[in-house]
Amino acid sequence: MNSLNKFVSSIKVLVVTFLLFVSLFSATATAATCITEGPVKIVDGNLQVSIADEIPADFTVRSAIVSLPAGETGVIDQIIIEGPGGKREFGCGPVKIEDQTDLISACGGPAVLKAGKTTYYAVGSNFQPQTTFDSFAIKLCDDFS
Repeated sequence: MNSLNKFVSSIKVLVVTFLLFVSLFSATATAATCITEGPVKIVDGNLQVSIADEIPADFTVRSAIVSLPAGETGVIDQIIIEGPGGKREFGCGPVKIEDQTDLISACGGPAVLKAGKTTYYAVGSNFQPQTTFDSFAIKLCDDFS
């Protein structure tokens, strides 16, 4: 009987360890949801964009990482995000940027986007050393990247 109790106790420890392992793995696997906007074209050092997209569920943007060619810099003069019904949900500018700049951090806080039609407006200038390229993008994520 003593051997049976030890065996059952060992099985319990294994089950608890397995459940902890699974819960940690699933939390890591579903840690971030991201929406990528772009790429858009920079022409003569300037950016002017208006992109409409559907947000499937309420989404808190905790990081908005800029993607630019290596060594490229520029200025986001103004960025505005309007949610359903044209309600302004986020705005910021001017912000000097380079590749991997986090606009949420640079603008001072998260953006809470409501589910539904969302429009992203952005105006930028002074992109250099290249003045024309087509790889400007922003990755909006619900985690702190």
